[in-house]
Amino acid sequence: MSGDETGAGGAAQGGAEAAPWGGKRPWWSAESGGTGPLPSLGGTGGHPMVGGSGAFPRVGTGGQRVVGTGGHPAVGTGGHPVVGTGGHPVVRDGTGPLPPLPAAPAPARRRRVPRLLLVGGAAAVAAVALMAGALAFRTGGGDAQDTPTAALPASTKVITAGAAAGGLHRDALTAPKASAAYPFIAGAVEAGGVPAAKQGTAVYTAEPVRKLNVLFMGGTGAVGDPAAFLRKARPTTFIQGQDTAPGGKGAKAFCGTFAVLAETHTYCAWATRDSYGIVAANRATVHPQFPLMTDVMRRIRKDVERPK
Repeated sequence: MSGDETGAGGAAQGGAEAAPWGGKRPWWSAESGGTGPLPSLGGTGGHPMVGGSGAFPRVGTGGQRVVGTGGHPAVGTGGHPVVGTGGHPVVRDGTGPLPPLPAAPAPARRRRVPRLLLVGGAAAVAAVALMAGALAFRTGGGDAQDTPTAALPASTKVITAGAAAGGLHRDALTAPKASAAYPFIAGAVEAGGVPAAKQGTAVYTAEPVRKLNVLFMGGTGAVGDPAAFLRKARPTTFIQGQDTAPGGKGAKAFCGTFAVLAETHTYCAWATRDSYGIVAANRATVHPQFPLMTDVMRRIRKDVERPK
């Protein structure tokens, strides 16, 4: 191939490569006759260019505004939003802790009543109570204790411990209060609630015939229920006992044992609704002497108790 052909062919090839679409200009050509290419992203046209360095898109140099430096906030890196440099204030380090509530007022302290005032009040109350008691006594309240006793019917019997009783004679050498059984029988009479008669105490003995020495205490008054009275009127060191025959109608009788130190003594007693008598051994025995003391009690009762 000649140089001309080569040159022509090369020109033809170059023309073909230079204008592969023929003689017409493509619609996207920037030259005259084309509409021009669309503006590239990042160009200077009216469309935004993405690629800003912030968290929000940067708007190009066209008519769109740039977000980030204006009046809208940019989100900070802390736990709370940081307001930008626009028309909103900047809050440093978030909202911070809530303000402390004002402390509740302390409860008012109760005023203590002066001790002198308390003592004075107690004295006044005591004085009023004393005056009321005195007034009640003057108006007849003091005699209220004696009214029940005065209202009770008088006893129909008399108890008198003579020189001899039940085949025994009074012991002239031993006073009743000096006998071994006296403290315990006196306690029983006190527990029963009816005191002994004025001449209702004596020590009787059978010596020198036999070794029998007893204390007698008896009286009259409002005994009430005989059985209940005998349950109350027991020696202070009572051990055990049993019912026995009283030796007369309208009466109850009881025998028992009581301790005097380490020794055992036997006693028997009777009671009616308005009289009673207790016979107790001044000498100790190993075993209770209920039959013997029952017989002595019944015989003494016949001699010391009589109708009024």
